[in-house]
Amino acid sequence: MKKTLLLIAITIIHFVTYSQEKLTSFENSLATSNSTLKDIYPLVNDKNDNFSIFITDAKNVYIYDFDNKFSITNKLLFKNKRRKYKNIIGYSIAENGDYKLYLKNKKNDFLEITFDKAKKTSTSKEFKLLTDYETYLQSVTINNTFYLISGSKEVNGLYFYTFNNDKPKRNKIDLSKLDLISSVGQKSELMSILMKSSPLLKFDKNTPNSIEVSSKRRKMYIQDETIIFTLNNNSEYTQFVKVNLKTFIASSFKLENPLKKIKRRKKKSNSYLLNNKLFTLTFSKEKMSFRITDLINKEIKKEILLLKTDTIKFRNSPFETRTSTYKKYNELKKTKKFFSTLNYAKIAINTQFYNNKYYVTIGGSLGPVIIGYGGSGSGLSSSSISLPNGQSVSFSNSTQYNFLGYMSSSEFEFIKFSSILDENFSHLKNEKLTNAFDKIKNHLAPERSKLKISDFFGIPIKKYDTSDAIFKYKNFYIYIDYNKKEKSFELLKFTN
Repeated sequence: MKKTLLLIAITIIHFVTYSQEKLTSFENSLATSNSTLKDIYPLVNDKNDNFSIFITDAKNVYIYDFDNKFSITNKLLFKNKRRKYKNIIGYSIAENGDYKLYLKNKKNDFLEITFDKAKKTSTSKEFKLLTDYETYLQSVTINNTFYLISGSKEVNGLYFYTFNNDKPKRNKIDLSKLDLISSVGQKSELMSILMKSSPLLKFDKNTPNSIEVSSKRRKMYIQDETIIFTLNNNSEYTQFVKVNLKTFIASSFKLENPLKKIKRRKKKSNSYLLNNKLFTLTFSKEKMSFRITDLINKEIKKEILLLKTDTIKFRNSPFETRTSTYKKYNELKKTKKFFSTLNYAKIAINTQFYNNKYYVTIGGSLGPVIIGYGGSGSGLSSSSISLPNGQSVSFSNSTQYNFLGYMSSSEFEFIKFSSILDENFSHLKNEKLTNAFDKIKNHLAPERSKLKISDFFGIPIKKYDTSDAIFKYKNFYIYIDYNKKEKSFELLKFTN
């Protein structure tokens, strides 16, 4: 009996510690009270790979600077943070290493905090969008420069705010030359399409995405110093709008989707953009098309047309449907059943490229898009969107947002299967699926699924309140694990 219990314990511990590497650990030594932490925000310098971790409670901001060898180089404490600004939406870094944080409240009010590392002081400045009819859409930091994006349906306005001088500068994008169509094929303005549903999500290169998040038909991507919006509001076409951040000039074009002979109302389509390749899924009750198009020369690199009576031979996983990340999933045996289930879904496709392979997921969301999960952790997150369970997450932090969506355990159904392709888009039959988020999920599974070693010995398997803070660093991900009792943090490395 003792041997059996010991074997179970070893198995569980091995499961929890699977595929992680501890980079470093540190204590929040600047904290002088037991105030509950509200937020953890990582900030990476694109030019030298140094990074900082901002930790906030109700009143203070604690900053720990790290070099690229994961050693702490500086500690800073800034007191009297303004309480009404809770949502960190981005940052910028000056040439001398000073940084600015940008925060937002529930209204269109913003706060810019400038941190002077040499003087160990901070100054803050409030600002609003220039007009009352503007709405905050998204924000990005590219090459350490922060951009705030706003829009208006009323005047078909798209604006990019920059912050090089004392006052925010609003750059108005000329949308008059864009050629776009509505869901029914009529000429349409960009903002009536882009702002039809919220939030506008940005998709980070090679960051795993849940099917629920990928089912959005309006997506935003960053490619060098260009912002790309993809629009799948019309099943006949995938539409593109590009904004050059050097000139703030916009352009548009569209690609015709597969299943051309099937009427618009009898099919649906979605897409995912990666490395100038557009991965398109078009579906009807009887047929499904998977297409890969090179956007540089508009050449179709691969296309697979399937009937519901066919066998899908490019699968690397079963047809999977389930209602929770941690609950047992069901496997569908036949393509016909997959088709009939997908017919009721918001179809989705997403792709990542690593280890010289394309990892493609095809399926759909059978319920509202999940944007978070109800874990048992401390609730530390970048807050912006309130979830049904009371937790919040900023959709400006794409890695964090997609991680929480990927880890979701809400009661929403989805259906999917996965495929692995080589660099020439040929199917790799015997390859196995794995990514960094799956490994983090395995690491956190005891917390999320309530699995405790106390079931056997009365001792908790982990004493951590998980922080849910994660960021991309070089070619891997760093998960920040939080020990509430000791006020300490571990930085854990996970790779695809």
